[in-house]
Amino acid sequence: MGSIVSLTIGGIEIDWGKNNRFINHSKLFLPTDRTILSEHEHNGTRYTLYGYRRALRDVIPRLELYGYSAKTIQKIWDENVSYYPEYYPKFELPFEQFAKVIKNVTIAPRTGSDQGYDYDLGEFAQEMLNLPEYYQLKKAVNSNSADLLSFFENLDPYIQLWLLSTNLENQNLYLEWHTDSIIKGGWTTEDDLFKSWADDRTFLIITEGSSDTFIIKEAIALLRPDIKDFFTYIDMTEHYPFTGTGNLFNFYKGLAKIGIKNRCLIVFDNDTEGVEKHQKCQNISSPPSLASMTLPALSEFENAKTIGPNGAFKANINGSAVSIECFLDLSYKTNDPATIRWSSFNKDMGRYQGALEGKEFYIAQFKKALKNPENYDFSKLQTLITHICEKCIAIPD
Repeated sequence: MGSIVSLTIGGIEIDWGKNNRFINHSKLFLPTDRTILSEHEHNGTRYTLYGYRRALRDVIPRLELYGYSAKTIQKIWDENVSYYPEYYPKFELPFEQFAKVIKNVTIAPRTGSDQGYDYDLGEFAQEMLNLPEYYQLKKAVNSNSADLLSFFENLDPYIQLWLLSTNLENQNLYLEWHTDSIIKGGWTTEDDLFKSWADDRTFLIITEGSSDTFIIKEAIALLRPDIKDFFTYIDMTEHYPFTGTGNLFNFYKGLAKIGIKNRCLIVFDNDTEGVEKHQKCQNISSPPSLASMTLPALSEFENAKTIGPNGAFKANINGSAVSIECFLDLSYKTNDPATIRWSSFNKDMGRYQGALEGKEFYIAQFKKALKNPENYDFSKLQTLITHICEKCIAIPD
């Protein structure tokens, strides 16, 4: 029979493999998700079976960063359909119909088999279609065609997984990766499972300065540890090479010129200079793997205290004076209101450049909060992380 490995949602298998022929699903899990999936007794001996378990709602962010989202799912389906041999019976199930059926599937949790099955080609798909949850899909296809069943058997399982995840009733179900058999069978190791995908879809975050990178890196590690392994950063052990908006823009141009293949996200401040350079980036012919963004505009920045040549006044600093420090808790351990000071006027943009005063103080308080986060407001950083994730998800394969 060999060593069987399977991926289940609510006890229903959506993928399986055997020995060294299996899809590595480690990109959906963290090593810390390893747990006991089941225990049973046979002939007086107790067996403990390990694997990986994560609630589907917690898998979604990883699935989307890995390239499966509302914007990409039909394209991935179309690519799978293109592999379907022309000499097979005509395949007529449109994506819209398939997606509608799967999105409306509500899985009834059940206890699956931890032993797994050794299916012949098409048998796995046939068993899936015979489940009551998939009755509507069975009606939509000719389930008696071995060729069509072979298509569904070889369909990227993450298409179905992402569609199932859009049904809120499925999001509390556990996604389980049953790896115990292939580990004990010597086909792989726990460490090897998580080594193979690390460079497959990660994002290099490049900012205007070392403090910007530090804040983003530490915020993701603290607030979103479930996805931190998707992001890499410039090594800052030596002098940071891209300090300033101009240097970062020149680096973007260099990456575009060489046609960089690695996924890179360039992050500009949402100030006058940053917006100007970001707009110029959009006019440069660049590979799809290279993207730029400005820090997001927030309502909290629409009525900020500012000081300039004409004195103190309230102003909307979105697009003219928002640096990464503005996303920190500016009221933590201080009663003094945060202040923006206006400096040079940018003729091309038609507005002044502003900067937050006392940045070092706010960074120092953030560093303290990393060790003791109680009473620190991380809400703006949460918004920033969400924005970064959205931009990364939009970077195509």
